[in-house]
Amino acid sequence: MTRRGWQLDVTGYVQADSVAWSQASVDELDPSTGQPLNEDRFLIRRGRLRVEAHRDALSGALELDGNTQSGPAARILAAQVGWSYAPDPRDPALAVVTAGLVKIPFGAEVPASERDKPFLEPPAVSRALFPGNHDAGAMVQARFGLARGSFAIMNGAPVGDAQWKGKDPAASYDLVGRLGAELALPYRWRIEAGVSALSGTGLHPGTPPIKDGIQWVDDNQNGRVDPTEIQIVPGSPGEPSQPFPRTALGADVAVHWCLCALGVGTAFFEIAAATNLDRGVIYADPIAASRKLRQLGFATGAVQDVGPYLQLGARFDRYDADRDAIDREGVDLVNIHKVFSTLAVMAAVRWSDARITVEYDHERNPFGRGDGGAPITRAADRVTLRAQVGF
Repeated sequence: MTRRGWQLDVTGYVQADSVAWSQASVDELDPSTGQPLNEDRFLIRRGRLRVEAHRDALSGALELDGNTQSGPAARILAAQVGWSYAPDPRDPALAVVTAGLVKIPFGAEVPASERDKPFLEPPAVSRALFPGNHDAGAMVQARFGLARGSFAIMNGAPVGDAQWKGKDPAASYDLVGRLGAELALPYRWRIEAGVSALSGTGLHPGTPPIKDGIQWVDDNQNGRVDPTEIQIVPGSPGEPSQPFPRTALGADVAVHWCLCALGVGTAFFEIAAATNLDRGVIYADPIAASRKLRQLGFATGAVQDVGPYLQLGARFDRYDADRDAIDREGVDLVNIHKVFSTLAVMAAVRWSDARITVEYDHERNPFGRGDGGAPITRAADRVTLRAQVGF
């Protein structure tokens, strides 16, 4: 579609899920939130509509998302304006400057499109460090020869931030970027690799001052206020909010090949080490913990096409939300591991713009408790069927 020199492109897709079986599902309510704990259900995981406008070097995009993951919801997922530079309009742009709500340029998993990912959900390390994948800011992307680079100044509060819900609580910004390269090899092989870094600031929320109060405890249960049953509850002066630093380093590599008898395939590995950066799984607040909180996670796997319609893949990811965590066992302090791990095995049938995927996730997380109250690994395996149609 064109209008006064502008070209409009409208694209979108819908992902409808059926969680056929979940080991963690029970017909009960969460006592702390009152929300259902049933996970065996149908849901719309993503319904995306994206409108892009281009005119010469100028561009703009708006992407909307609707889902029923936590009940029916709709939101703006991405909104951006951009300018690109290309010596020849027929060639890819050498530089692109973008401002708005954009994908965070860290690693390979976070900036990738959910429409094209073979696995149903991101690994735990991506969900923890960069929840929602989008943040508001300004970004520069450039390419020269084999080199690729993306650098951004961002709010530091992704749209999926568990505490701030995408609203930046601190005046300082996060600096984040990736520097990589793409190398073409003989026989249609190709290697992509990169390193990423982040430096920013988080905020520990303070507490308001509390006045002294009076409390009555009916010790003798006679229903009358006796002088000895009146207690004074002392107030507190409150605590101001405090900023804290957070950092991350990452590396990723992917090898692509083409087997004439089968089809294309990819093997990948990505790792990230961070300090005070978990914003989606176990929120990192070093002020409340009185120490730095270090995170480490990785994901590795492979995907192979089998003919024109079938795709098979496997991925293992592991994420340690607090590498220095300790807990009390009797009178002793012992190290514990807040580790999330998932082995995902998927098979997909594809034709045209449609895709049907079945995935088994062998998941373990540290939220379990034994009969004696000690932390144990909690099993949360599940089987999910997804139907996707795009346009």
